[in-house]
Amino acid sequence: MKSIHIIFQMNKLLKTMCVVAAMGSTGCQSVGPKIIEHSHPRYNNAVVSVIDNQLLLNIVRLKYRENPFFLEVNSITESRNSGADSGLKAMEWFPSDSSKNKVVPTFLMKNYQIPTISYRPVRGKEFIKYLMTPIPLNVTLGMSSSGWKLQRVFNTCIEKINDVENAPSASGPTPRHKPNYEKFYEMTDLLKKLEDANLIAIGIDPNNQQGLAMRIKQDTANNADVIKFKQILGLDQNKNEFCFENNFLKAGSNGLVVRTRSLMGILFYLSHAVDVPFEDIENGVVQTTVMDDGSVFDWSQNASGTLLKVYCSKEKPRDAFVSTYYRGHWFYIADNDLHSKSTFMFVSMLFNLQAGEASSADVVPALTIPVGR
Repeated sequence: MKSIHIIFQMNKLLKTMCVVAAMGSTGCQSVGPKIIEHSHPRYNNAVVSVIDNQLLLNIVRLKYRENPFFLEVNSITESRNSGADSGLKAMEWFPSDSSKNKVVPTFLMKNYQIPTISYRPVRGKEFIKYLMTPIPLNVTLGMSSSGWKLQRVFNTCIEKINDVENAPSASGPTPRHKPNYEKFYEMTDLLKKLEDANLIAIGIDPNNQQGLAMRIKQDTANNADVIKFKQILGLDQNKNEFCFENNFLKAGSNGLVVRTRSLMGILFYLSHAVDVPFEDIENGVVQTTVMDDGSVFDWSQNASGTLLKVYCSKEKPRDAFVSTYYRGHWFYIADNDLHSKSTFMFVSMLFNLQAGEASSADVVPALTIPVGR
């Protein structure tokens, strides 16, 4: 009787398998859209996380005077396989009477996702050139027309306007002595007030369609902020329109002569805001910046520290917007630090804008990694 029962159950299993196969053959049209619907958000989030992590990691590396390195995700492919496992299993439903126990078939459908990710090193002479060359003035000022505040654009990208310096020594490895930046930051604070009050605008130079100019409303001649703003930059108090230049030989009271930072200079500049373990400072692994009186200069309260704050922790942070593990510690930007998040996003967009085209022009080997289950 047991053998007859097993044959009967196996016949039922075969019928079930046929039904499942039939359902699979008729339902294939809905598989494709479902796969995209479920896999696309996961890969999108993963790629964004990897890119953010890499940018933060390279900023931290520069703090330690170590070479940055960039990889970009070249392609993501995913193969899907399915299979079935079948067998027999004894079911002890009646322990007191083994003659009533049954052997039943088992049938299990399995789906496998096998992603393959291809990485490409971002390198080559064109990429290096874009990384080291000062960002063009039209790109820098153009960021303000895409919604970014002038204060953030100026403080991040501009190293000097006329005779006013924005910590030029901070565009490289951490300097030994405190950089000059106070007058520049006073100027950009006034710039923010004027922009918020809609008293200032940047646009095409009417006398040079290839250039840019700054215009201040003419009815603000007696405005104290406007007077102080012009005074700091050495501008003519009787003029309200000033063209931008990048040639310091043309410096004067009628224009704004600007020197911008390079992408590498910006990354170095922001790296000074990275908090590091005390033992790394004590062991001389990172440079300490000092004031004129010999006291330690606090980057977190000044210069680049007003743009970005990168915390350090021995334990993995729970409230991080982005984090990276390096030299035995976690470095991260807090999720509720909206100011730092904005600067990080701004630099990420600037990096993609400047270095993206250059990196795609160089053909370099790709690293393809199959990801196991």
